[in-house]
Amino acid sequence: MIKADKGLDGLIIEFDDDGIAQVVICEEKATEHPRQKIKSQVWPEFEQFETGARDNELVASVTSLLEKSNDSDPDRTVADILWNEKRAYRVAVTVGDKHVSEKGRKRLFAGYENKVLGDVERRRAETLVLEDVREWLDKMAKMALAAIEDAEADSLV
Repeated sequence: MIKADKGLDGLIIEFDDDGIAQVVICEEKATEHPRQKIKSQVWPEFEQFETGARDNELVASVTSLLEKSNDSDPDRTVADILWNEKRAYRVAVTVGDKHVSEKGRKRLFAGYENKVLGDVERRRAETLVLEDVREWLDKMAKMALAAIEDAEADSLV
């Protein structure tokens, strides 16, 4: 994975048994309006990668990841991803009760197959049921601060 960048939340490079690489382009969104966020931000991002409009960014990100790995042939890996069109996509989004059911998830991700064509394996979708994102983040921040304070207190002993 890579740290978040504007317009590129993450990349996963996967290898099959033959050593052919595939890259998974990830978009992760925390929002109170998941369907709107997907339609207005995620689908356009995926379409840009599908058309090749962001190939330079993709090559740079993949190359950066490979430099930190033990890939024996990074040039071949980049070529696999670009020339063999070995791309997949993953959208992960926070949802409330409205999208918890199978029917709700289908509504949420409707149209994905028109944005990323081909086998369904190219399209991944995940949800995290979290009704109030801000409240959850506030609780996490408080827990982190408490852990830091405990660690600092322990180091003074």
